[in-house]
Amino acid sequence: MEPSRRSARAIVTRIVEAYNAKDANALADLYHPDARYWSALDGWQEGLPVIRSHIEDLHRRLPDEQMSVDAIMTDGEVVVVEFTSSGTAPTGKPYQISFTEVIEVRDERIASVMVYLDPDEVTRIMS
Repeated sequence: MEPSRRSARAIVTRIVEAYNAKDANALADLYHPDARYWSALDGWQEGLPVIRSHIEDLHRRLPDEQMSVDAIMTDGEVVVVEFTSSGTAPTGKPYQISFTEVIEVRDERIASVMVYLDPDEVTRIMS
C-alpha cells in the first residue's frame, strides 16, 4: 500500500481511538485549523473551534458511545468510512447507528468531513 493510503487509513484509526477515549484534544489535533464539517443535521460548519465544540457536545450527550469501522476505502486524499456507533441514549436506552463519513485529507490532516446519516435515527436516539 502506498504511503498516502497508509497515512489516510492511520488517520481513521486515530479518529476511532480518540473518539472512543473521549479525547477531544487528540481529535482536534487531527484537523486543519480551517477544516470544514458537514452533516445532514447541521449543514456546513467551518473552523476547528466549531468542530471541536461539536465533538465535545457529542461526548457530553453520549458519554459511553463507542465507534467502530465497518469498511474503509481510500485513494490517499479522500477516505470513505462506514462506521457503527453504539452506546446508551440520553433516554437510557441502548442504541446502535450506522453512518458514512467522507474525509478529505490534506498534508496528513483532515481538511473536511461530510457525515451521512439518517436524521430520523438521530432524533430517535436523542429524544
